[in-house]
Amino acid sequence: MDEYHSAFDDVEPIELYAQTPGPQGSLVSDKMEIYYDAITEWSGGKITFEIFYANAIAGATEIDEALADGRTDIDGFSSATRPAEYPAINTLINASFLGDTSPIAGMLQSHGWLLQSAYGTDEISQEFEDRNMELLMPSYNGGGMALLCTDEAASLDQLAGRQIAAAGRTQGAQLAGLNAVPVTASYAELYESLQRGVVDCTATSIQNAVLGGYLGLTPKVVIDPDAGFALTFGSVLVNQDRWDGLPLVAQQLLFDRLDVFIETNIRTTWEAIVQGVGEVEDAGGVITEFEPDARERLQSINEEQVELLEQSEALDDPATALSDWTTNAAQWTDIIDELGYDSEMTYSEFASFYDDDAIDLDPFVDEVFERILMPHRPEGSGEGT
Repeated sequence: MDEYHSAFDDVEPIELYAQTPGPQGSLVSDKMEIYYDAITEWSGGKITFEIFYANAIAGATEIDEALADGRTDIDGFSSATRPAEYPAINTLINASFLGDTSPIAGMLQSHGWLLQSAYGTDEISQEFEDRNMELLMPSYNGGGMALLCTDEAASLDQLAGRQIAAAGRTQGAQLAGLNAVPVTASYAELYESLQRGVVDCTATSIQNAVLGGYLGLTPKVVIDPDAGFALTFGSVLVNQDRWDGLPLVAQQLLFDRLDVFIETNIRTTWEAIVQGVGEVEDAGGVITEFEPDARERLQSINEEQVELLEQSEALDDPATALSDWTTNAAQWTDIIDELGYDSEMTYSEFASFYDDDAIDLDPFVDEVFERILMPHRPEGSGEGT
C-alpha cells in the first residue's frame, strides 16, 4: 500500500462512475463496493467512485451499452443476457457444466478454470474490444446451478413433464433431455410463476434463489456434483476510452486489487448458500443429488453438448478450445485438491460448518494470480508499480 501511495503522489484525482446490481450492502453489491473501497484506500484517496445502486443507470441487459457509451466507467456484466451479441463467451458459458458443483472445492474450481479458459480464448476479449470495453476480469460466478422444485424431481419419472424455467440454450437442452419441459420465465416474474404453478421448478444458483425469495416455494433442491447444469457468470468491464485515459498506476491498481473482488464474491456466495440451506430446511425441504437414472442421463446429455459446442461458429478452432477448457477444468480440480480444500462436504454440512474464519482463501487467490492473472497485468509507458 505504501508503494502505491507514493506512486499516486503526483496523480490528479480520478472519479469513476460505477454501478452495482443490488442495494447498498446487499450480497450482490458487496463484491463491487468492497473492491471499490480497496481501490480508494490503496490509491490514497486519489481514485474515488460515484456508485449507482440497483442498476440505477442501466438494467442487466443494457449494462454493456452503458459501458460502451460512457454512462458508466466500470461494472459487472453477464453476457448470458445477450447471447447473440457475445457468441464466443456464451460458448464458454454453455460449456460451464464441465466443472464441479460442490460448495467448497466446486466453487473455487469454477472460478479457476473458467477464468483461465476465458483469458485463454482470444475471441472472448475481442467481442468486448469491438464494443469499446476493456475486459478487466472475464469471469466470476455465483456458484453451481441447482434444480429447485416445488415437489421432488430427482429421478427421470419425477422430472417427466415438469415445467422448468431455463436460462440459455444448453440448459434448455439439458432439461429437455431429462424429460422435463424447459420454459422461459423472466427473473422478475419467477416468484409469481412458481407461486401460481405456471412453472414447477427453476434451474438457478442458490444465491439467485435467495435473492429472489422463492426457496420457500421450491424446497426440493437437487445439486449433483457429478452431473451439473450450465451456469452463468459475469465479467468485470471498463469503458475502453476511460481505461486508455487512466495513468498506468491506476490501471495496475484496478487490476491488482481484483484479489479483493474474487474473495468477496466467493464469500458472499457462501453466505448466500448458508442462508439458502436454512430457508430450504425451514420450509421442510432438503438438498439431494439425482437418482442414478437422471444422473446418467444428464452426463450423457452433457457429452452430446460438448460435441455440439465443438462446432461453434463463434470460435476459430472450437474443437481445440473445448479440449483446452476440459483440460483446464481437470487441472483446477487437481489444484484445489492439492491446496487441501474439501470436495466431499454436502451443502447441508457446509451450512453448519461455514463462517468467515472457516476457510482461508489466501492460497487459492495466490494461485489464481500466479497462474492466470499476472500475465495479463497492465504494462506500458508511464510510472507504474
